Amino acid sequence: MKFSLLVFFWVTSLLVTFTDSTLTVEITNIKSAKGTIKIGIFKKGTKLTSKPDYPYVLALNGQGTEHVVFRLPSGRYACAAYHDVNNNDELDKNLFGYPKEAFGFSNDFRPVLSAPNFEDCAFEVKQGGTTIKVKLK
Repeated sequence: MKFSLLVFFWVTSLLVTFTDSTLTVEITNIKSAKGTIKIGIFKKGTKLTSKPDYPYVLALNGQGTEHVVFRLPSGRYACAAYHDVNNNDELDKNLFGYPKEAFGFSNDFRPVLSAPNFEDCAFEVKQGGTTIKVKLK
């Protein structure tokens, strides 16, 4: 009996350890229903200028606010998003390298002269679920 209870608690603890949490990303300030929103979730240690660990392409239903739910292991992440109005799969930039399409980062981070680093945009995804907001500008 003791062995059965011990195995039950061990298996239960493994299930809790390996289950995913939910991350809800609320994208706000969408000005147009044209194109798509490209969302990238980055794991700790990943540069925000590289390919995201968890990419997502959101087809737009209208203007305003959209929500996307990711299933991720609990941990530390960063989020970047941009509105690909012309669906060319890249963030269009002006002559000086500043984005011409709306973009945003977790923690409402606003870069000035260069792309943010991971810690500028980092947040925790906790067991049971986390919600963040990314405002496009």
